Amino acid sequence: MKVKLDMFWASLFCSIIGLILIYLAALNLEAQKVEIKDIDFDMIGRFVETEGKIIYKKSHPSGHLFLTIENEGSKIQVPLFANVMDDLKEIGFDEDDFAKGKIIRVKGIVNEYREQLQVIPRSGEDVEIVSG
Repeated sequence: MKVKLDMFWASLFCSIIGLILIYLAALNLEAQKVEIKDIDFDMIGRFVETEGKIIYKKSHPSGHLFLTIENEGSKIQVPLFANVMDDLKEIGFDEDDFAKGKIIRVKGIVNEYREQLQVIPRSGEDVEIVSG
């Protein structure tokens, strides 16, 4: 009986320590800073940070804003879905703030849509207007 009880406490202790370590690791995840030219299909699913000049902008009636940014001749799509736009509106930004020619810094998950790479921000805090 003592062996079973010891195993129980050892298992419980290891489980709790494991959960604490996973939680701490999640808090410290930082976006990998990359140039647009270095983002490729092998990076799908990774959390990255990049920046570029807005060269294309299209709004959607559902509240989405679709951007393409460019840096040193390389381009990537940045869809700002309605939930992200709502976050941005809460902190004082709207669609007009994302004009062609402005430089933005974006953190997001690399994804593929119709054979094109995208960086998809998770919230309004992942998007910053740098200049322009």
